[in-house]
Amino acid sequence: MIDIDNLFEKFLRKYLAENAGKYTEDQLEDKISEIFGDFGKTPLAELEGKSPVDYFSEKKDEELIEELKTCVLTGVSPSDFLCDELERRNSVEDGLIDCVNPENDELSVYCVNILNSIGSVKAVKKYLEILLSGKAGDSLAELITETLCDNADLVKDEIVEKYDQAGEIKKYLVEILANCSPDDDVFGILRDEFLSHKNEIALYASYLTKYGDDRALPLFEEAIKDDGIKYADFKELKLGIEEFGGEYSDTRDFSSDKTFKIIKGN
Repeated sequence: MIDIDNLFEKFLRKYLAENAGKYTEDQLEDKISEIFGDFGKTPLAELEGKSPVDYFSEKKDEELIEELKTCVLTGVSPSDFLCDELERRNSVEDGLIDCVNPENDELSVYCVNILNSIGSVKAVKKYLEILLSGKAGDSLAELITETLCDNADLVKDEIVEKYDQAGEIKKYLVEILANCSPDDDVFGILRDEFLSHKNEIALYASYLTKYGDDRALPLFEEAIKDDGIKYADFKELKLGIEEFGGEYSDTRDFSSDKTFKIIKGN
């Protein structure tokens, strides 16, 4: 395995030496992407006379995946040229899915990002299995949640079925459900979570608002009446009420609320 980033550093140092005094620091910063692009097309002795782009484009699918795994497992950042080449190949889909495993969050995050770039839907089922296992680290769980939000209807039925037994994972599942198409079971879950999270009203109100079912309107209208409501919760509820065609115009005093003070610069 060759550390492409180290080769770029060497290339950049040579460029800076050859162009000393020609550019200001800001101009050089603006040129970095251009220099990196030139580097990608430059034949290098360390790559058997191939450019970084050609070096990876000539590799087989399994070689690219193995290089990705080796980089991560040895603490070397995978080259952008490696990831770009993987993203150009739909044929690597199955191999990348096999690498998604909660035992290695970092490798899995790379693979999920690449799979997202190639538009993989096949991976969705495995993502949900990993999320429901509760074994994924925060970074992987958050990325999987974000991905499943874009494919929510594909996993809706299984989430609804297993929701009650999901424990701590519910915080991810409820976010996914907020992106589903209309469904009484889904609304019931979002409603119940809103009513049971009095300390996170803004978050769970935002899920109901995003879901778009106007049966949430009376829930918001009731919750906003609370004399002890926080300013952030009040704002989210008011926005939700207006989103569902309602109106709230009562004057409220939030002068002692910490969030309100920060926003108003007090």
